[in-house]
Amino acid sequence: MKRFTLSLLCTLLLCSGGLAQHWPQFRGQQASGVAEGATPPATWNAVKSINVRWKTPIPGLAHSSPVVWGNEIFVTTAINSGKDEARFGLYGDVEPVKDDPKHTFKVYALDKSTGKIIWERVAYEGIPKVKRHPKSSHAASTPATDGKYVVALFGSEGLYAYDMSGKLVWKQDLGVLDAGWFYDPDYQWEYAASPVIYKNMVIVQADIQKNSFIAAYDLK
Repeated sequence: MKRFTLSLLCTLLLCSGGLAQHWPQFRGQQASGVAEGATPPATWNAVKSINVRWKTPIPGLAHSSPVVWGNEIFVTTAINSGKDEARFGLYGDVEPVKDDPKHTFKVYALDKSTGKIIWERVAYEGIPKVKRHPKSSHAASTPATDGKYVVALFGSEGLYAYDMSGKLVWKQDLGVLDAGWFYDPDYQWEYAASPVIYKNMVIVQADIQKNSFIAAYDLK
């Protein structure tokens, strides 16, 4: 599945100015969801390219949001080695996907002005340790950046810190993060909490079936 949602979000950010230059984490500055001074277009159409500056196809499935620092955009994705599909609409079935083969978990850096891929890195390859809900993805956590580092969290597949050139600085195994339904652990939503950078720390929280935790790691 090709994901074109990125082009829509980039349009909003490209049309914004001032303090909207940085959107460093989930929901932006201070997680407020507010871009001070931004004047985005009121209408757009990705299919007809109305108010769309550019489009860059990203393979795989992801529910993570793009983050922005200056003229760079960072996104994550999980690419299925088999057939990759997501379900939409209303239905009563909450069972996880039946076939969850090898995935490639990737981080992309793109030029905000052109959409050109600056670099892409494979964070992890393997069969996901926890299955996903048919409407979810294995790349549901939004990355975070402070302009020096980019941090990507792929749930049970680990936490990864890169410098702005794409060099892997460190990685951390967080164990199996089982975020399944408390009524029936066999039903899986997949982990989706996003990391936060504060000063020289990256903070993650895991509200999971057993041994939930909050952890802070040295960013450097």
